[in-house]
Amino acid sequence: MRRYDIEGTILEIPLCYDQQTRMYIEVYPDFVEEPVYTPAGCPIFFTGEDACSYAEPLDGGPCLDCGSCRFYRQAPRTWIGVCGHEKRRRGGQDPPG
Repeated sequence: MRRYDIEGTILEIPLCYDQQTRMYIEVYPDFVEEPVYTPAGCPIFFTGEDACSYAEPLDGGPCLDCGSCRFYRQAPRTWIGVCGHEKRRRGGQDPPG
C-alpha cells in the first residue's frame, strides 16, 4: 500500500506484484465511477483518463487525456492528480463525467 496526500485528501493505493516486470505496481481506483475530491472540492483523476469537454491543451497540442490538460495538477511521484477546472468542482455548474 502506498499513501499519498493529494492536496489534503489522503489516498491509500494498493500495490500488486507484477511477475513479468518483477515490480510492484499501483492499482488505482476508478475515479470516474467513484469520484474522490480534495477538501477544496476538486476531483482527483488518473493522469491517463480521457480528456473531458472542458479540457484545454497545456502546450497548444492535442488534449487527449487529463495529463495533457492545462487545468490538471499532477501529484508528485504518482500517476494521479487534481482537475482544477471550476465546472468540475463539487457543486460546479455541470456534473463530473
